[in-house]
Amino acid sequence: MNCHLRQTKWFSSFLLAAAFIVAMPDEVRSQDSLVPPVVVELGWEIELVLAEPDIATPVMCVFDSQGALLVIESHTHFPPENYAGPDHDRILRLSDSNQDGTLDRREVFFDQGKFTMGLAVLDDGWIAVSHRDDIIKIRDTDGDGKADETVTLATLDTQANYPHNGLSGLAANSDGWVYFGQGENFGEDYTLVAADGSKQVGGGEGGNVFRVRTDGSQLERVATGFWNPFGMCFDSENRLWSAGNDPDAMPPCRLMHVVPGGDFGFEFQFGRGGTHPLQSWLGELPGTLPPAAGTGEAPCAVVPIGDRLWVASWGDNRIEAYRLTPDGATLTSQTETILQGDTLFRPVGIAVAPDKSVYITDWVRRDYSVHQTGRIWRLKPTAGQPVTAAQPPLSDDEKSAVAADAQNKIDELLELASTTDRYLAQAAVTKLSLLEELPAAVSLNEFSSQASLAVLMAWRWRELCNPSSVSEAQRQALITWGLSSNDQACTLFSLRWAAERKETALLSKIENVLSLPKLSPQLFEVTVATISYVKNGTARSGVRDPARETLLYTLAKNSARAADLRALAVQGIPAAADHPTNQELSEWLAPNVGDTLQREIIRLLIDRCVSADAEHQAVRTSAVQTLQSIAADMQFPISVRADAVSGLASVARDHQKFLSKLNDDRAIPNEIREEAQRVLSSIAGIPNQKRPPVEDLDSWLQLVGKGGDAEAGARVFQRSTCIKCHLHEGRGAMTGPDLTSLAGQTRERILKSILYPSSEIGPLYVPWKIVTVDGDVKIGLKMPTPGVGGSIAFQASDGTPFYVKLEDIEFHSFSRQSIMPNGLEQTMSIGELRDLLAFLAPDTSE
Repeated sequence: MNCHLRQTKWFSSFLLAAAFIVAMPDEVRSQDSLVPPVVVELGWEIELVLAEPDIATPVMCVFDSQGALLVIESHTHFPPENYAGPDHDRILRLSDSNQDGTLDRREVFFDQGKFTMGLAVLDDGWIAVSHRDDIIKIRDTDGDGKADETVTLATLDTQANYPHNGLSGLAANSDGWVYFGQGENFGEDYTLVAADGSKQVGGGEGGNVFRVRTDGSQLERVATGFWNPFGMCFDSENRLWSAGNDPDAMPPCRLMHVVPGGDFGFEFQFGRGGTHPLQSWLGELPGTLPPAAGTGEAPCAVVPIGDRLWVASWGDNRIEAYRLTPDGATLTSQTETILQGDTLFRPVGIAVAPDKSVYITDWVRRDYSVHQTGRIWRLKPTAGQPVTAAQPPLSDDEKSAVAADAQNKIDELLELASTTDRYLAQAAVTKLSLLEELPAAVSLNEFSSQASLAVLMAWRWRELCNPSSVSEAQRQALITWGLSSNDQACTLFSLRWAAERKETALLSKIENVLSLPKLSPQLFEVTVATISYVKNGTARSGVRDPARETLLYTLAKNSARAADLRALAVQGIPAAADHPTNQELSEWLAPNVGDTLQREIIRLLIDRCVSADAEHQAVRTSAVQTLQSIAADMQFPISVRADAVSGLASVARDHQKFLSKLNDDRAIPNEIREEAQRVLSSIAGIPNQKRPPVEDLDSWLQLVGKGGDAEAGARVFQRSTCIKCHLHEGRGAMTGPDLTSLAGQTRERILKSILYPSSEIGPLYVPWKIVTVDGDVKIGLKMPTPGVGGSIAFQASDGTPFYVKLEDIEFHSFSRQSIMPNGLEQTMSIGELRDLLAFLAPDTSE
């Protein structure tokens, strides 16, 4: 199915003003032969300001109150053996000595520091500086161009020492606070202490944003749930923004509107992959907030320029822009490209000069290690491009969110917290957490489910900011109430809270959630994840977690459990799991267990037919035999037998005799015979049927817009290329959007996505065209790969991954063609297409 069907607002059209080429040279060019990044957006021109040896591995930059450019020059970020540079970082000061518009004077403003990350301008000549383990402020008191006064504002005490996942991003405005980010810190425990002794403690909860007064007092936690909020800024309306990186297996990186008390969903203790059911990346879990937009890989600086926010994408070698669109009490956006470079363009910092030109620091190489190479570029507006920050004014909903901070009446705050606008509700929740008389667990039955969730959120935030302010008894009473709530959101929230606190004392109550009637797949998965984590402390990283699989197997084999629960358990078991064996699956397939469980068992057997490798041929053989047995057994429902027939599609050539026998036997029900015929057609070819031209949407709608068999459509999805890229009800791949939620879409929209897959492509699914030095051309989606290895991973249109070494790439660029292939409608019969549409978007008008 078409990758653009994801319904998150910011996954809409990706704006790319011009094509560009990304060269992959083996060595850094000489300064005379430097090729600047391509200016994609009209109205700008680019020039080189500085290059090595005059600048090395620059990071963040900012213009001070005198119009000089301060630039962090990193020398401590993984220095190689026998590194020739200094053993500490430096902050350079570049200024114009003769008012000719060029920064011709270079001075070392601050000649010390380790793992220096960020800069922000404060009042009275002070400059805030973030290192991995502290926030300081420095200034030049005697006018000699060198900082001679240093004051420590906050210090981080932790065992972790990785350079850029501690303290990092900095932002300041006129309210007397310094805001700073903290990365995931490898989940290690930490104590953050301000100069006045105020402190915040934690560990495992992921990245955070804190703030401290410019005199080093009143340290406070602002928000949580980040991977690494490396870039931060205030826009023209004093909104706080952060550009943060993504976990190992959960793109995209995010542009986030940071609000007090906000939880953006990532927790390191549940695994660095980002795919754990107790983690939220796009606001999937109750109590978490969605981002404003997805960004390019490894975003660094975020800066307000004109009516947009500019973001430096280190990993995708470009400068992006985000025009903000009001959406309730927050804003959303889409990606635009300003500047695109080759792989020797690694932008980090962005700063606006007094003359309204834009300066960009460039790390140059893909290496994390410092390498004494660096650039500074200057973008000059040439066609009246607006540079002064002018983001949208606060909406009425945003003003209501701001006003919530002055509200002290619990009833009014609970009413506000019950709104469907999550950012507006969050403002009320944060204020609730500060009230002395926050409702206790015994009062929650008096409130609506939305108000009860708000109270749970407020207590959890209070505990995160001040652990001693919430007793164990209070926390357990609140979680217990949520676990027994009739509201799924409250239960999901309480499960996550219980896992965070490793509430072994509540394990039996957590397990009781599995006995609730009509468990949703999400509630089941989160409950299983919580039990596994509380019992074993393990978190699934990717697909496999032995503790989780053991629990799923235990639930699936328990015949005393409800069939629907057992079905959910089978659904979660990977095909490669040792248990259950195919023999066990066959034994579980009693005709009286219900078709939901039967179908999940069949789907697992089908997965084993498809995924078994050469070393597991016996697994595949027994799975095929079991499917054949079900297909021929009249004790099973017809639809279940048809599912088993469909499952033979991947091995159809080897079992044509069996399939032909089913097709030819007129005593066999038509549904099963038709399925056998469809599977045989995958070998012989689709029947020659008259079809409208692909451009004639109206005729296609008349042909397949109504009718069809949803159960047969599920089988089409299972055996076609759809499942290689898409999930549906827990089965399939995650390359494209999960199609489970398409029931609310019209058939016309889904049909359009099949007929015209490239008409609209969301940023997450924009494929790349790669041309190798040998002249090969490949198309694929870039896959998430941690670190800075020697190759780039992609996924082809058939769902298979492939890797291209960096030195083998001549150039690569975005492709306007969807990864979903054209002509998908030609790979199935008219009846199959009609059935597929009935499955994805049931026709409720009939």
